[in-house]
Amino acid sequence: MKFILQSLLGFVILFQCQSISAQYGKQDPLPVDPDVKIGKLSNGLTYYIRKNVKPAKKVELRLAVNAGSVLENENQRGLAHFMEHMGFNGSTHFPKNELVDFLQKSGVKFGADLNAYTSFDETVYILPVPTDDSTMFDKGMTVLEDWAFNNLFDKNEIEKERGVVLEESRLSKGSFERMSRIYFPKLFNGSKYGERLPIGKDEILKSFKPETLKAFYKNWYRPNNMAVMVVGDIDPAEAEKLIIKHFGKFKNPPGAPVRPAIIPIKPRVGPDALVVTDEEATNGVVQIYNFVKPAEKQRTWGDARKSLLENLVSSMIGQRLNELTQKENPPFLFGNTGFSPFIRGYSSFTSFAVVSNGTIEDAVTALMQETNRARQFGFLQTELERAKASLLNIAEKSKNEKDKTESGQLVGQYVNNFLNGTPITGVEHRYNFYKQVLPGISLDEINTVARSMPSINNAFTLVTAPNAMKDKLPDNGALLNSVVTAALKPVTAYEEKSVGTALLDKEPVAGKTTSETVNEKLGATDLVLSNGVTVRIKPTTLKNDEIQMDAWRHGGFQRYDIADKYNASNAATLVQSMGVKDLAPTDLRKFLAGKTVSVQPYINDHEEGIEGRSSVKDFETYLQLVYLYMTQPRKDEKLFNSYISNQKGSLGFIMKDPGASYQDTLNKIIYANNPWSDGIPHPEDFDKIKLDRSFEIYKEIFGNADGLHFTFVGNVDPKTAKPLLEKYLGSLPAKATTHQYKDNGLRMITGQTDIILKRGKDQQAQINLFFEGETEYNRDNRLQLAALLEVLNIQIIEKLREDMSGMYGGGLGGTISKRPWEHFNIQANIPCGPENVEKLTKALLDIIKNAQENGISQKDLDKVKETWRKQYHVNLQSNDYWMGNLSNAFINGDNPENILDYEEKINTITAEDLQKAAKKFLTLTNMVKSVLYPESAAVTEEVKTKKGF
Repeated sequence: MKFILQSLLGFVILFQCQSISAQYGKQDPLPVDPDVKIGKLSNGLTYYIRKNVKPAKKVELRLAVNAGSVLENENQRGLAHFMEHMGFNGSTHFPKNELVDFLQKSGVKFGADLNAYTSFDETVYILPVPTDDSTMFDKGMTVLEDWAFNNLFDKNEIEKERGVVLEESRLSKGSFERMSRIYFPKLFNGSKYGERLPIGKDEILKSFKPETLKAFYKNWYRPNNMAVMVVGDIDPAEAEKLIIKHFGKFKNPPGAPVRPAIIPIKPRVGPDALVVTDEEATNGVVQIYNFVKPAEKQRTWGDARKSLLENLVSSMIGQRLNELTQKENPPFLFGNTGFSPFIRGYSSFTSFAVVSNGTIEDAVTALMQETNRARQFGFLQTELERAKASLLNIAEKSKNEKDKTESGQLVGQYVNNFLNGTPITGVEHRYNFYKQVLPGISLDEINTVARSMPSINNAFTLVTAPNAMKDKLPDNGALLNSVVTAALKPVTAYEEKSVGTALLDKEPVAGKTTSETVNEKLGATDLVLSNGVTVRIKPTTLKNDEIQMDAWRHGGFQRYDIADKYNASNAATLVQSMGVKDLAPTDLRKFLAGKTVSVQPYINDHEEGIEGRSSVKDFETYLQLVYLYMTQPRKDEKLFNSYISNQKGSLGFIMKDPGASYQDTLNKIIYANNPWSDGIPHPEDFDKIKLDRSFEIYKEIFGNADGLHFTFVGNVDPKTAKPLLEKYLGSLPAKATTHQYKDNGLRMITGQTDIILKRGKDQQAQINLFFEGETEYNRDNRLQLAALLEVLNIQIIEKLREDMSGMYGGGLGGTISKRPWEHFNIQANIPCGPENVEKLTKALLDIIKNAQENGISQKDLDKVKETWRKQYHVNLQSNDYWMGNLSNAFINGDNPENILDYEEKINTITAEDLQKAAKKFLTLTNMVKSVLYPESAAVTEEVKTKKGF
């Protein structure tokens, strides 16, 4: 009988293995995820439908138009993007601005929810719609229909939108835009991509005729050139009926141009190089594009396997380059090399590095040598096993979360499938494929792929850098020579030291639970451990394979003397750069390959703590790492020097950026040069950090767990977790201490102050208002301030953007803080043209004054409340939301049960409350107004106090 059972078991296993093998045969076509329905109407419109209840009562709608700026004629440059804007400015069912108004009333927020984007190759419209109202789904489909076919092209709306798009164009200008216009023609080797930036040309945006815009719409906005995606809490059958109803009646225009599958890019016949500099650039960057070629389509499992091999090779080279950044004198701040997409329909083997204190030649040499090392000597078996484990872990986590994946993530996959042909096999197929194929991938096979990595025979090397680096930069010819020379330099085989199989040398002596209570309302368990550490565990089923943690207490780096500001504020990130126990960060990454664990200690101005997350299976490893960061931080002088070098290198030219320079100067003015203000760090600030002192501060803070409150949220069972928490948290050293933050008197200057500063080459201006003052930190104040600012932002968009065409985006933001003093802080930010500063400033102040004198629009308040109600029910389905609320409740002394009655609380907010809030918080008699002008502006820099604006 035993023999029969063993034989039967062996047969079953063999059958299963053969079935799996057959399922993923190299010639077998890639399947489509069975959970999504893909169809095509008789007019050629493609559609994707998937039922997904994460989050509940919400559906994600997309309209993907297979047309972007690369399809524009010369007289249409910028009109693909302009067309996207017009979708919000008048259609058959929603004239003028009624679309935004309607959706705001329904709880959809313009910009955050309702949005769109245009790129070289496509235009995609984004519309999340609540489904708790049965009519909203149909109305949402009406919106998509209007975007696709029913634009009114109202001449007045076109003229108004010119100003908005020109303001967006103004915002895009700067060092990147200037340099890209120089190097794009060479990067794309004479292709149309090189001269079709989606933002277009200002002279065309100012002067095009409406007929020219209509022609682009007619040619490319047609059924056989677009797709509709519907993913969310819907009935798929109903969704299909609505797609047929709204889109089946339209026909393709006769004689419409054929959409090319790919835009031609000529093969490069030899290596080339280009150096581009700009006085406002902040980093030196080197990019080497090897062998740009048409991308191979993934149609079979054999194609998927080939892609998998390339991913493994790219991953392993990336890990080696990452190790170089931790040298005492690293050749670059960041570097990567691998097989990657280039532009639609093309792929490349690309190397990339951001240069810090080294030279461009150093970075080029390092990039080329690591590629050559892999090409000549291949990889180690240990490297391959780690890369395999990491890929399989990612696939497994996706599979585990199959029924908890957000609709927004899924819909993006379907957009990519339609536009780029990206496979959508589904997470289960991907995991099973990896599980079957990865074990059979040999080191020899990987090294064969490495040997076939493209050479530099037709590489294009691009360097972009600040003008200030010119003395260190090669010219075009010298750059090309440096690439050739680096490619010929001899290399030796890669070596690595072995990494242990356990994090801890010995088990900690577990503490005990001295108190355990259950909060029935929150569904949370509270523990007090024998060392005084407190814990709150909130089990959820919102994710299947996620556990989040945050632990903090009062304190922070501002409680140290000013001489220790940089020692204390950098202590946690410094230790992360050095590792724990005998494990440097490189060793730690190797140990954690195949695991989902992240742990990050932090020291804020007034708090200190440790946060992270893990998968369910890696929870104990995660707690072990928390234990090590608090008991055995690692000290390493070479890695300290590397950290300082990288930090200084990343900031070496930061003040060349006009915005950074403006913010740095402004911060000093409005906080009266208080040394504790959060200005932009300067490279020389990092010379103040001393390894011994910074490490000592870290141990002072994290060597004592007293006062720490740990919050855990996710798929964690309190009974199972408790012995692990006792072991790794209950064993932490804890000595009763007073943990208090320090108030260093950081306050904004008082009175009415007017500031004018000049920075930058481009005709860009920025209006800023600042308000600060003492107020009680309570729930009513926080909600009323937040609601007030949202209402005013609706009015700012309507007046300054839609009516005046004076800005693209901007508005008010603010908070009420409890530490180090109870106060509010509000800022307004309005980017605009220098010529519009005065009229936009007046319009902004008029909106504020009107709220104070005449009150708040009930209609706008209702929009905000409806948006908040809808978002609250979405947020309740998120571990992040629960973690933020529960953790913040502890540190601020709030009632954690406030999360349960939020909707009832916002329902009590009245227009009268917001009028009072406007008077209380937007104190025009105690305000800083600052304006940034370009350097060429005919104004004088000044700081002055006056009676009023």
